Amino acid sequence: MKNKIAMLLGCSCLAAAGIRAVSAEVYDFSASQGYGVYGLENFSAKAENGILATFPVALPAFERGAYFGGGLGSNFKWPRLANQMTPWYVYDNDMSTLFAEPFSKNPCSTIGKGAQPQGMFAMYQLESGEYLTLLPLIKGPAMSWLETSKSGEVKLVLGSYGTDAVSGKMPLLAWAKDRDMYRSLNKAWALALEALDGQTDWRMNKTYPEAMKYLGWCSWEHFKKKINSDKLVQAAEKIEASGLPIRWFLVDDGFQIEQKTALKSFAPNPKKFPDGWGPLLDMRKEDKIKWFGLWHSYMGLWNGIHAENDFGDLNKDFIPFGKNLGPGGSKKGTQQFYDGLIGSVADYGFDFVKIDNQSLYNNKQRNVGSSVQINSWMTEALENTVNARLPQGMINCMSQGTPQVLGTRYSAVSRVSLDYVLNDLVKAKAHIEQSYVCTLFQGQTVWPDHDMFHSSDPECGELMAISKAMSGAPIYLSDNPSDFCEEFIRPLAYTDGELLRPLAPGAPLPDSVMIDVYKSGKAFRVIAPLANECAAIVPYNLSHPAKSITTEVTAADYSHASGMIQPYPGPWQLPKEGLVIFDWRKGTGQKLDKPYPVELNGFSDSLLLLAPIRNGWAVVGARDKYLSPVAVKSVQATTDGLKVEMVEGGPLVIWSAKGTPKAEGIPAKDLGNGFWQFDLPVVEDGREITFNR
Repeated sequence: MKNKIAMLLGCSCLAAAGIRAVSAEVYDFSASQGYGVYGLENFSAKAENGILATFPVALPAFERGAYFGGGLGSNFKWPRLANQMTPWYVYDNDMSTLFAEPFSKNPCSTIGKGAQPQGMFAMYQLESGEYLTLLPLIKGPAMSWLETSKSGEVKLVLGSYGTDAVSGKMPLLAWAKDRDMYRSLNKAWALALEALDGQTDWRMNKTYPEAMKYLGWCSWEHFKKKINSDKLVQAAEKIEASGLPIRWFLVDDGFQIEQKTALKSFAPNPKKFPDGWGPLLDMRKEDKIKWFGLWHSYMGLWNGIHAENDFGDLNKDFIPFGKNLGPGGSKKGTQQFYDGLIGSVADYGFDFVKIDNQSLYNNKQRNVGSSVQINSWMTEALENTVNARLPQGMINCMSQGTPQVLGTRYSAVSRVSLDYVLNDLVKAKAHIEQSYVCTLFQGQTVWPDHDMFHSSDPECGELMAISKAMSGAPIYLSDNPSDFCEEFIRPLAYTDGELLRPLAPGAPLPDSVMIDVYKSGKAFRVIAPLANECAAIVPYNLSHPAKSITTEVTAADYSHASGMIQPYPGPWQLPKEGLVIFDWRKGTGQKLDKPYPVELNGFSDSLLLLAPIRNGWAVVGARDKYLSPVAVKSVQATTDGLKVEMVEGGPLVIWSAKGTPKAEGIPAKDLGNGFWQFDLPVVEDGREITFNR
């Protein structure tokens, strides 16, 4: 298998110099082998308008597909600009439906101008019943992408967004077919990782930052750019006074010395921060806000680096960047820039960094030998320096371009959606869809950051909290600390702020990956694997305009909980005694031996917990936490009794096939249908409880 994965399967006839027009050779994905990497061994060509070569693509007959393209309107074509990625849907073996109603003018799209022809990833459900995954690649000075014409013809494009000739071995695209959608994804990524030789790595091989295991707060949504030292110190004081276990604090945009959003220094603006970062960082306490992070832009700032700056010798390697300057004159010089940028973050005393605006680079940088090469240097240098200098790593933000997605060598967290925005239902719906569906693509190598949120959002505060819990990624609030909604925050974490996290990121069930969630009248259903062979399923109503919809959960859905686990173990097997399902909000459940119906009214969700039955027992877990089963350290179920070890005390829900379970000194509360709640006192050091009938 390893040798096959490493093999480049492109034909030698494509290696002739100067290929720019469509080749007579067709990349055909109907091969019986079911997986491969298409590429060129001895390619050589000079770019024309940034394009090196194009090749036609022949797709097998498909029923539906998800075509992952960017966009922010026709003036910012992907892949030059990819600060968000939307799964546009195609149907009936016809790629031209990408541009047809109702999909091209989706009311929940933040684009507003319809789907774009360029795509960086695609999945199809074939008429054969298999799933096909297509993953365009990047190596050195060139990257590839898909491009679809209005008539539905698909091409694979190789480009540099530069002016120089490019030569050498070019891996173009990894692909895999399988009847298991998640295995198709896994195979394609295995091929890509082998071909790219260390540019990135599996999520399971990354070190997840310790700080990100705890609840955090970010300044952006509350303050925007209107921050200063006093405001941030006061915010930290209010967070402490709230009694909520918020353990890290992220300073977002607005602190810089800049001119027209071009950076002039790594130091904070002395008018806003007359005593530097000292007053804020002096707030650090081991048992309260322990970690601090700082926001920076990938390119210096939104418009790069101002010519009048204090960067000294670093200027020797800056190159024209629109009207300003930017890093990228050489690989060595780019590394020196990030050594300076990230070094300043570390030297000031911050623990981690959030790097924004990564995927805008190709749109800004023109008239260079290869914009793709510079972008790759920047991504590599950034990864190297963060790994060396910041113990709590990096959150990649707006990083959905191919150089970033396929360049996360060390970083373990990346944004997967557009920004969360308070009191914006349209964007909230798009945010939910993008966060989960893009996890299928980005979540192979990183934990998928669903962005900050307001617990006090009157429309969807709890809904957003649950989606963040399902992500397994960082969870950070952005309310005014005076507005925190404790009711929605407490179920996310233990008393010390540590988050209850799934075994792998929550992702869509196969029947929810390729549907128009806004117009189809179908629920958007996601699943995440939890401790003790449990799972959480959350159906969403994202219909727009809002209407009531119904759906159901069956025991067969449970098998998909393993979809994002690494290494992929294949579908989970249904336990011999079956499952129970517990509706977290209703506090009721049933044995899952028949479909469990769900009604969703308006923009809403339902949190459903599935637990295996062992010897007539099932353990749902801590009733006061969203991901209840995660709060259970261990379960020992025998025909004679049940022993449960909790992470910390609190209300515990179990199920018994017969009889009333008893625990010494703890009264049982009957929830119906065999479910029982035992109200244990909340203690941080946990507790072991023995039950019998």
